[in-house]
Amino acid sequence: AALAQMSARLSTLPRTTVPLARRSLLGIESLRNMGGTASGTAQDDESVTAVAASATEPTVTSLRAIVDELAQQHHGVVLTMGKGGVGKTSVAAAVAIGLANKGLQVHLTTTDPAGDVTMAVAEDAVANLSVSRIDPAKVTAAYREEVMHTAGAELDDVGRALLDEDLRSPCTEEIAVFRAFAEAVAAGEDKLVVLDTAPTGHTILLLDSALAYHREVTRQATRMPEFVENLLPRLRDPDFTRILVVTLPESTPVHEAAKLQDDLRRAAIEPFAWVVNQSLTPLDVTDRILVGRQRAESPLISEVVSQYARRTAIIPWLVDSPSGLSGLQLMIR
Repeated sequence: AALAQMSARLSTLPRTTVPLARRSLLGIESLRNMGGTASGTAQDDESVTAVAASATEPTVTSLRAIVDELAQQHHGVVLTMGKGGVGKTSVAAAVAIGLANKGLQVHLTTTDPAGDVTMAVAEDAVANLSVSRIDPAKVTAAYREEVMHTAGAELDDVGRALLDEDLRSPCTEEIAVFRAFAEAVAAGEDKLVVLDTAPTGHTILLLDSALAYHREVTRQATRMPEFVENLLPRLRDPDFTRILVVTLPESTPVHEAAKLQDDLRRAAIEPFAWVVNQSLTPLDVTDRILVGRQRAESPLISEVVSQYARRTAIIPWLVDSPSGLSGLQLMIR
């Protein structure tokens, strides 16, 4: 469908087509073979079959079952976390819609500069669901204005000029986004907030900021805003914050998600569940390439279930990218 919509100008350019491989491209030999006419070898098939046969059948659930469990509490925060490109925004939007459909008041928002939950939900009106996006430029401008009106109120012109210059440093945006994140988490006291976070690196920066702020609050008497002061305790409270670690059934996304979980646990934050997105495992496939990829998923899903996750949900591969109400509801059917 995407190729059919290619513009006439692009369609006239030289094109190289790389076929879908039957397994993840790991190792030098796999990279050397990438782009060949064959998408795998007999040796690949034997290797994949042997690994899959050695893996036990994993016990997993659906995203709908996770939503049912999340709906048992009527307030708090649900965060989707993981590396870029694994479908965090779609999972967050699907969870928010599922919770709203149960009659709960839900707010969906994102800290991801590349994520747009408003586009994911499109313009479909969903009862009980509000949607927003933490825009770094807007929250930074608001934070600068707030500081100038408070800390700068009693300064002379020179002092205000120095303060204004200081507020133009790159760290100001980090502080502003962090405060907006803390405020979004605090809103979970009155409703369910589903928060689509930035890719792993950005999220860890937010958590590091939370730890630094928390240490500073306990060290000094100067009072910070309540929502900032209580951010880390809220994130550490398993009855308030539920973290969904989103990944793909591929080696790199799974192992990066495992490192993210280690970072969370070092901050005394325990994930609620893992969500394996775009999986062929639940599907009845017959194509040789898809069967090979399906077999390759098995040991990775077993690794997630046995080594990392307390709960594991699998979302089947969808033909079309989920967007709009109808597309997102397919993820929680």
